[in-house]
Amino acid sequence: MKRILIPVDSSEFSERAIAEGIKFAKAFGCEIVLLHVVGLRLSTLRFSTSVPATDPVNAYDKREEEYAKDLLEAYKNSFGDIKDKVEIKVAFGIVADEILRTINNTDIDFVIIGSHGIGSALYRAFLGSVSNKVVHHSTKPVLVVK
Repeated sequence: MKRILIPVDSSEFSERAIAEGIKFAKAFGCEIVLLHVVGLRLSTLRFSTSVPATDPVNAYDKREEEYAKDLLEAYKNSFGDIKDKVEIKVAFGIVADEILRTINNTDIDFVIIGSHGIGSALYRAFLGSVSNKVVHHSTKPVLVVK
């Protein structure tokens, strides 16, 4: 096992996945790829007062990308003395699809994902669980952390 993907958001389940990733990285000496997917949320766009009306999608993407990079850097720093083996990535799109795209298009050997994320109740009710879709469609082994 050389590279582990850990998709993250700001949920407690992502923090638990990070904790497991640290254990795996130390035990196997592997590299970690932290991925945060920015999904377009129309309700946020429609009702946000901090997004300029002239180019709302681009402004939203930039703001969310900055947030994602800050989040990923904080998670990367939690790896301590092995943080130099951690790569961070930000993607835009449908969360589960972007995770699967990363699995299929990069040299990933293993995936560690939290069982729930931000907004999970809504997603499970209407769209299906991200971790469930990843488990069922991934070509690589997946560890789901509760």
